[in-house]
Amino acid sequence: MIDIKKIIEAAIEEERKAQVSYQKAADAAQDPETKAFFEQLVKDELSHEKRLRDRLMAIKLIQDD
Repeated sequence: MIDIKKIIEAAIEEERKAQVSYQKAADAAQDPETKAFFEQLVKDELSHEKRLRDRLMAIKLIQDD
């Protein structure tokens, strides 16, 4: 049986890794456009993480009933 919670937890971890990677790229960027691009990617990954966490919480609530 597929453990959807574990899959979502792994996806959350990947989103967090991407955030760190993109933030490092933003910090290292020499020009403002590149910096802004990577900062937007960090925000996108934060949004993805939040959605995944919300889904995980909902699944846990359903399965705990």
